[in-house]
Amino acid sequence: MDSILIFGHKNPDTDSICSSISYSYLKNQLGIKALPGRLGDISKETEFVLKHFGVKKPKLIDTVSPEIRDLTHVERAAINVGDSLKSALDLMTKENFSSLPITNNEKSLVGMLHVSDIANTYLDLDYKDLFTKYSSTYENIQKLLDGDIISGEYPTGLIEGRLKAASEIDTVKKGDIVVTTTVFDGIDKAIGAGAKLIIVCSRDEDYISPRQGTDCTIMRVNSNLFKTLKLITQSITVASIIPNRKFYHFKEDEFLSEIKDLMKEADQSNFPVVGRDGKLYGTIRSKNLINFTRKEVILMDHNEHHQSVDGIKDAKILEVVDHHKFGNFETNEPLIIRAETVGCCCTIVYKLFKEEGITPPKEIAGLMASAILSDTLIFKSPTCTPQDIAAATELCEIAGVDHKKYGMEMLIAGTSLGNKSPMEIITMDSKTFNMAELDVAISQINTVDISGILKKQGELQKVMTQKLNENGYDLFILVITDIINSGSQILVVGDSANLVEGAFDIKLENNSAWLDGVLSRKKQIVPSLMSASQSI
Repeated sequence: MDSILIFGHKNPDTDSICSSISYSYLKNQLGIKALPGRLGDISKETEFVLKHFGVKKPKLIDTVSPEIRDLTHVERAAINVGDSLKSALDLMTKENFSSLPITNNEKSLVGMLHVSDIANTYLDLDYKDLFTKYSSTYENIQKLLDGDIISGEYPTGLIEGRLKAASEIDTVKKGDIVVTTTVFDGIDKAIGAGAKLIIVCSRDEDYISPRQGTDCTIMRVNSNLFKTLKLITQSITVASIIPNRKFYHFKEDEFLSEIKDLMKEADQSNFPVVGRDGKLYGTIRSKNLINFTRKEVILMDHNEHHQSVDGIKDAKILEVVDHHKFGNFETNEPLIIRAETVGCCCTIVYKLFKEEGITPPKEIAGLMASAILSDTLIFKSPTCTPQDIAAATELCEIAGVDHKKYGMEMLIAGTSLGNKSPMEIITMDSKTFNMAELDVAISQINTVDISGILKKQGELQKVMTQKLNENGYDLFILVITDIINSGSQILVVGDSANLVEGAFDIKLENNSAWLDGVLSRKKQIVPSLMSASQSI
């Protein structure tokens, strides 16, 4: 069974990353296989935290959309290059497939065989040039005829001689296969001509005397001459008739959403799938795409689908651990929700550790403490609660760090934006909200140098406008929070800028304004905008 995926929101902040890692650790300690993930690049602040405590960043998750390997039914039948045409046709009939993939001895995909390929070959078969035009093996003949060895050692491997009927005894050469009957006395003559295998069609009561001192093998089959020759012609290998045609095949980790249209339009009904190891994984049809095993996920620090991973509607959400408001959230089945009015998701995660009686190790405690100090701006943010302070204090003690000294080092490390492009700055921590039918994007960054960032105001507004137009936003707000002076400078673009002026009772000058004491997007900016939007 695959591990449960635990991840935070897109444009991940420190809380999103640290809560995912910490909760994954707790789940694994409880015997539940879980893997942390991230939905984007980590910030400089988060990079500082992970490096400080020696923790690797989680794996990037692009989507949780179902893949071919998530299908509940995949046909496993396949044809080997050495199989006879009869066994290939029997398998197609049994599996009710008009075509099947062909593999080599290493199980690698080498072609696709259709029932019409076998039918066309049968129409063209002539036993006289059977083994010169096509290949077959002694093993295939023995398997199809199910005969008894009268004398000699049955040969193995590829057949190199020709096939001769009883009436052609005079033309037999060394290495040939002769098919005769007990009525026609030609066994000794065929042996003398160098035949390698003599197949005698007989009845059970017929006696065939063994021939000693010869390399020729004699095999008796309980069948008539005509039927025996027909079966031998069906012994030729699939390798002899592999069609040289193009066909579609997929890899097991391809997404169902990306292949379904191609499967509908393609001129083939069955599609081979290759595994990660390069070997054949199986075969699928369009009808197989209906049923699949959904990936199991736990959402941290968010709950709205537009903030989550692509394909989230196809996933099975087991839990939500969050400290934000819930909006447009629904699932197809019951789930566990742990939502509390605290300043950080990791405050909730630490509570879950304590409820299970598990003390986090130093590095996990350090991650959770870092997230709380980040989200609450070292307890200065209005979102901070006594629970956050208590949790961070305990966690800092376990991690061996001073919350003031370490917290300031972390925040300053996160405010270094010197090598960030304007586009990277506005997308580092960006969320979208619907307010009275207005789509509003709000990005937030922390800094100790607002004046330095405002030198790029023209470039920032240009990319903000670009994003606004690309995504159809009505408003794009960049919140530049000064962690030293406890306030935020905002940049605003969009036709609904009056919403911001009304929400904070300010007048924008050059699309910008200072909001004294405003530090929290969740508790101060969004609620004020929501309230103002009701009067529009």
